[in-house]
Amino acid sequence: MEIFKTFKSPKDFLIVIILIVFAGIVFWQMGDYFYNLLPQEVLIITKEPVYGSNDTLSLAIKNILPGKICFSSCYPYYLEIKNAEKWKTYEYYENCPHPDLIESCIDPGYARFFSIDLPSISPGLHRIRVPVTVDENTGEEFREDKFYHSNEFIIR
Repeated sequence: MEIFKTFKSPKDFLIVIILIVFAGIVFWQMGDYFYNLLPQEVLIITKEPVYGSNDTLSLAIKNILPGKICFSSCYPYYLEIKNAEKWKTYEYYENCPHPDLIESCIDPGYARFFSIDLPSISPGLHRIRVPVTVDENTGEEFREDKFYHSNEFIIR
């Protein structure tokens, strides 16, 4: 036990242990502080900036939140068009024929890629709104906790 011989009394050893624990707590809090400064959002990016009506849109969704995000089985996304400086959601959705459950999820730090067959829609500036549930499991009832928007893209 050579390490104990370097201390003149047990009190000196106790002070060193307390300082080590205190330094650990300080570093833990600093790490937590800087982690919370990182952007915590969901990135939704289309593959192309321009699409034609009835094209297939390719979409990447990356989860940068600390919890997993989950999507609806009925309405996983909504198309929006910009009219006179306001965004308007297309009203082409029917009532869902089955219960609105969580169909799939993305864990923190992961991304998924989707293809969306665009309907016949008006030309102009568009974006996609994606409602999500945070930290739930597949098969549970979907509730919209938050929603995120994609980048803007043009339909010609």
